[in-house]
Parts: sequence; C-alpha cells; structure tokens
Amino acid sequence: MRDASVLVENGIIREIGRVGSSADKTIDAKGKIALPGLINAHTHLSMTLFRGFADDMLLQDWLQKKIWPLEAKLTGDDCYHGALLGCAEMIRSGTTSFVDMYFHMERVADAVNEAGLRGFLSYAPIDLFDPAKGKLEKERVIKFHDYVQKLGIPRIKFVVGPHAPYTCSADMLQWAKDYAEKQHAILHIHVAETRREQADMMKQNGMRVVEYLDKIGVLCRNMLAAHCVWLTKSEIQLLAKAGVSVAHCPVSNMKLASGGVAPLPEMFESGLAIGLGTDGAASNNSLDMFDTMKMCALIHKAYRWDPTILNAQRVLDLATIEGARAVRAEDELGSLEVGKRADVILVDGDTPNMRPIHGDDTVVSDLVYSASGGNVDTTIVDGKVLMLNREMKTLDLHGVMSVTQERIDKLLRK
Repeated sequence: MRDASVLVENGIIREIGRVGSSADKTIDAKGKIALPGLINAHTHLSMTLFRGFADDMLLQDWLQKKIWPLEAKLTGDDCYHGALLGCAEMIRSGTTSFVDMYFHMERVADAVNEAGLRGFLSYAPIDLFDPAKGKLEKERVIKFHDYVQKLGIPRIKFVVGPHAPYTCSADMLQWAKDYAEKQHAILHIHVAETRREQADMMKQNGMRVVEYLDKIGVLCRNMLAAHCVWLTKSEIQLLAKAGVSVAHCPVSNMKLASGGVAPLPEMFESGLAIGLGTDGAASNNSLDMFDTMKMCALIHKAYRWDPTILNAQRVLDLATIEGARAVRAEDELGSLEVGKRADVILVDGDTPNMRPIHGDDTVVSDLVYSASGGNVDTTIVDGKVLMLNREMKTLDLHGVMSVTQERIDKLLRK
C-alpha cells in the first residue's frame, strides 16, 4: 500500500489505510517501508558477551573448551548486561519479538522489560543424566516461571527450554514437556543440529533423535525445535504429525559447519510451521534478522541448485507471519492487520543500498536481498516507540556497550 497510514491505540492496530482519526502523536514515514516487527525464533541473548571470543572452531570443541567453561563463571549481572546489549542490537535491526534460552533468566527478563521488546524466555535446564542435578534444574525452571508470573508483563512470556536430548535425560525431557503443557507454554529445545548428534543417538539408543523424542512421548504441538538440520523425511513426518514447529538458523549452522542444510522444502511440504532464528551472537555473530533472511534464501538456492526454491516473499514470511505461527502467536503478531499488536518497524528506502526501487513488485526482494538492519529507522513494540529516526528511546546505547565491555573484560580475567 502506498501513502497509507497505520493508526495505533492502546498498543493495538485500529485502522490501516486512509485513516480518518486524529492522533496524539504522528510519525512521518515518507520514504519508509512499514513492516511487522521481525521475529527471531531462536537465540541466546546474553551470549552477546562471547561475540568473537571463539570463532572458527568445531562445535564440540567450541562448546567444551571455550563456551561452557566461561558460562560456568557467569553471574546474573553478566547476563543482564549481555541481554541489554542484545536487546539494543535487535531494536536497531528491526526485531521486536524473540525466543530466548539461557541462564540467569530472571535478570534477562529484567533487561527485556527495560528495553521494551517482546520476549519468549526460557531457562535452559541441563541435567547431564544426573538425577540430583535434574532435581535442582527443575526447581530453577519453576522459580523462573514464578518470577515471570509476578512480573505480570504480557510482553514477557514464560517458555520451558530443556537444552537438548544429548544433555537432558528422558526424565528431564518428559518433565519439561508436562510442565510446559501445564503452564500452556512453548517447549523450546535443540534438535538434530549436527550429524554427530544423530550418530551418537543411534549408537546409544538404536534410533534417530526425533524417533527417540517420539518414543519417550516428548513430541507435542507446543514444541519449538531449533535447528533440525540432520533430519530424514520420516522424522519430518513425525514432527508434522505431532504439530511441532521449527526454528531454522542458517547462519549459525553454516558458521559451525553442521555439514548439512535443514530440509526446508520437505518441511514446507509437510505443513510444519517454520520460523527463522539467528542463534546466539557467539555462533553467528550477529542478531540481524535481515542478514539471516538473505543467508536463508541463498543457502537453499545453492544447496538445491535451484534459484526458485525459496523466494523472497517466503523468506520474509519466515521472519514475520510464519515466525508468529511457530511461536503460536499468529493471532496477535507477524503481520500488520487491524486488531493485532502494534509491533511495527520502518525501513528507510531512501538509502544507496535500497535504490533504485523499481516498483511494488520488487519491494519484498529489496527487503530480503538488499536491506540490512542498519536500514531500520524506527522500531515500535505494543505501540511504544523504542527507536525513532535511529535514536534509541528506552536504552542508553553507549552506556550499555561500555558496561558490557567492562563485564566481559572482568569475566575473562577470572
């Protein structure tokens, strides 16, 4: 639509088009492209602290030698400041909603509340098949649920996030599924990220990862499975039958050399809901969803030798309305429609990397293949302006970056 207006009232889109109502505040969007806020379906927000710390490594070496030892030293304040940095990056690059899985999540929730973003947040229990550790991890999940309930902020949703089948016992996974269903929450988990994960599962249990999750009764409609790179068609059908959603993270998968490409065409055929995720800044190294959209389109074209396999419109959908479907929020998020939440971004079309714009039929391609997070001019969540004309309204950007640098320098000296 050209020369149209969007009227927002009490955080809800009330009118679109030739708006006749007067407004208390008007944002001039001439030369801008209005979009629904982008949805990052999988990340680890506080891992902004580790951006660039351990690059060009094998996944298991990356985790065991670099990331896990440093994570063991993290404090709640570290995660709070890392989350603030991540929120700032997402606001500046057009992400308004995200799904997060990490530690010290009470402090992450504080950061998200302060920034004004919409977060689907989960503490990541890892029991390493130890019943005593599992008991403690379950208590932490419940504690975080209670914390979110007391916050009482609709933008912050509680999610249950068991890390992965290779770090969590069957008991933990079954408990997490039951608790998520009890709380009407998303069950977020890493699934089939690497070929090694599938090989180890086959060796230990005589079946593949999705088959194992199906056997122990964990697959369910509220599950959001991250990565899903190494899947067979039969596993995709099991996911589809259970109503599982997928968070596709192409940039992280390429950087960590997972050795394969998630079979999106087959997932589309099965009817799976699929969102796009950046993964954490330690394995991407960016939270820019525009970058992820472009990489998503390109990797599938290259891998399938087919430039038509994933067009720009479908990729944009993955970051918006399909992402909303993946987090079971399509009735409220993912598109600019009357009655939905006013999560809106304005992309500046009057910049060198966006010109020329040849017509209405090329705008979507321009957004996916030409735009970057740096083209985002304004970010609005629930009708509240978080950034206007590239100026942050809820966070002191320079203060956030300065404190975060101090925190990581101190952490590395420990």
